[in-house]
Formats: sequence, structure tokens, C-alpha cells
Amino acid sequence: MNRSIRFALVGPVEAGKSTLFRALNGECGEVRKTQAVEYDAQGCIDTPGEFFSHPRLFSALINSISECDLLVYVHPANDLECRLPPGLLEIHANRRIAVVISKIDRPDAQPDSVEEVLREHGFVGDILRVCSLQSESVAQVRRQLGLNCGSAA
Repeated sequence: MNRSIRFALVGPVEAGKSTLFRALNGECGEVRKTQAVEYDAQGCIDTPGEFFSHPRLFSALINSISECDLLVYVHPANDLECRLPPGLLEIHANRRIAVVISKIDRPDAQPDSVEEVLREHGFVGDILRVCSLQSESVAQVRRQLGLNCGSAA
């Protein structure tokens, strides 16, 4: 692959987007609550959960992700409700969409049940699972998504 894929992580508040974003970029350490759109050196985006969770902010989300090649919907393994508004991620045509279930290491994680909920909500194709605190788990997601960011895996 000659150029990096520009991706955006989207999903509800507390889904684990920022932890995954940092992990995909080979960073570790304390993660703070995302207050605004954050970019990495390749222009990849970590979006605030509020953009996803509040309809009045959908336009900010849509504008923020307009230049991305890949949208990654992040859903926590301990949340059995999908609040994704139908069609929100399909606004920009010809955009690849991936789904990642995060926080699979939590004691209350139910990744199989969450995957079932996401399938019922219309997600097709692979639904990846990740523990953003485990480098091998992050490396596998990086490979499956075809990303050239972070540390070599």
C-alpha cells in the first residue's frame, strides 16, 4: 500500500474510541476525554462521542469525516444497545465502513451478544473485536483494516 488510509473513529461516548485511536498509532498511556475532533499526523480522526450521540451535532460529524477513506464504528462490548441512526454512516457514498467491538477485556463484556445486536441493526461483513490495551489485539485490528499507522505489526 503506497499511502496510508485516512480513517475516522465514530461511536458513542465511552465507546473506547480515543484509547483505540492512540493504540492504533502506537501510543499508550493515559487517555483524556475527547473534547474536539483530534487528528494524527496522517489526518486520521478521533471524533467526540457527542458528535455521534446528539442529533444537533450530526452535521459536525458529517463534515469532520468527509475526507476519510474508512469509517470505523466503535461499539463497547458492555453495551447491548445500538443507537446508530440509520444511514448516518452512509452519507458519503463509496466509503468503506468497518465495525469494531471494543473493551472485550472488561468483566461485563458480552461481545457475542453485542455482535448479535449490531447484526440486527444491519451491519454486514466482519465485526472485529479489540482490547485496546493489548498490543497484539490492536495489531490484529490494524492488519484487518489495512492501516499503515502506529508501530509495525
